[in-house]
Amino acid sequence: MASVKYSKDEQAVVTLSLNRDEKRNALNGEMGARLLASLEQAEREEARVVILRANPGVPVWCAGHDLAELEPDNLLEDNTTLKVCRHLQSMPIPVVAMVEGSVYAAGMLLLLYSDMVVASQNAEVAITSKKLGIPLPAELYAYWLRVMGLHKTKEMLFTASTLTAHDAYVAGLYNHVVEASELEATTQTLVERLLACSPAGIANAKQQLNVLAAQTGLADGQLAELQQRNEQLLADPDVRQRIAKVFDSLRSQ
Repeated sequence: MASVKYSKDEQAVVTLSLNRDEKRNALNGEMGARLLASLEQAEREEARVVILRANPGVPVWCAGHDLAELEPDNLLEDNTTLKVCRHLQSMPIPVVAMVEGSVYAAGMLLLLYSDMVVASQNAEVAITSKKLGIPLPAELYAYWLRVMGLHKTKEMLFTASTLTAHDAYVAGLYNHVVEASELEATTQTLVERLLACSPAGIANAKQQLNVLAAQTGLADGQLAELQQRNEQLLADPDVRQRIAKVFDSLRSQ
């Protein structure tokens, strides 16, 4: 069974459905590769809008990275989720995330890089990488700041706390929060508004806005220094011990 389902309707609206329910849609290498391939297919087929969703009624929209596939000594290299995020950011087609169920870690990154997010009231969100001490690239922090602001970003990162759907809406991550029964209709209304606008105009505005939002304002040397700090963090004894405990737990299951 495909981990990502692809469909396209007569209006050139592509729907990508996360379909790894038994693993709470945790992103592994195969699923990430399918997402990338599906986004590329949508571009080749000149889709007007992409809807990113999970299967109806799931309790978890995405549980984050599949920890069983992460390499403790290679956490920042060849990261499929980051590749998907960069493609969401750069592709000219508007991407609407339709979210029902909780969202964690890498799943939240997919929402940050989608163009709009429609969520149900049970769509709480959390990123818990700092419980382990796992760093993120500077470019991602910069984009996150543009979406949610400094104080809320710090709260989520420093405390690994969970935001309710309402709090995520107030913080700017979600465009709309509705009852689960209204989720598809609200998303469809948004899609129809997108279809009524110029595709070239949307593509142009998306490119310019995302380029501006992604600016770090840092020189190459400063970016290299931040990367070095990330590498040093991964070598920190406490961080390595925290990560090792997670992998030991996975191996014992």
